[in-house]
Amino acid sequence: MRKLIAVLISICLIVLGLAGCSSKPAPFTAEDFVTMEQLNTEGKYVARGFFESIYTYDENMFIHCFPDGYVEELGKAAGGDIFEQYKNTMNLGGTFMGSASAGYKECTVENGFDVATMRARICFATGFQYSDVGQIQIQKISVQFMNEKDARLNDFYFIVYEKGGSWYMFELFTENAGF
Repeated sequence: MRKLIAVLISICLIVLGLAGCSSKPAPFTAEDFVTMEQLNTEGKYVARGFFESIYTYDENMFIHCFPDGYVEELGKAAGGDIFEQYKNTMNLGGTFMGSASAGYKECTVENGFDVATMRARICFATGFQYSDVGQIQIQKISVQFMNEKDARLNDFYFIVYEKGGSWYMFELFTENAGF
């Protein structure tokens, strides 16, 4: 009986392995770079704009991904230039080829998120009133890098939120968002 189970498991693993090898990943198409006019209009633009600003060295766009004065406060708390710190921390190597929105999830109880805690964290960090923070989303951004040998596609997840009709970055999302 053990041999039969071992053989069945082996066959399943081989089939799964071959199925994975035969599937072709979807082609990546980078979207046009985010403009300053688009930046705070939707969650997808502020998430992509944040990432693009780091790799295009656009500090002005980076600053506008956050509410007025917030970058300065981050710099004081971090003890230095926060833009430079992000550039150093997020240096993935290779040449940045572009980004594309790959979907989002609303931070709602129905989607399995603790919205009250997330909103409270945003308010604690920004000084906003709880009622000031509107929608909160987890944005999935696909990013392509090119190195000497090939192109790499990476996915990143960002928490973004709406306040007064404008969208802002909060932080990288490191948990499983279920995309």
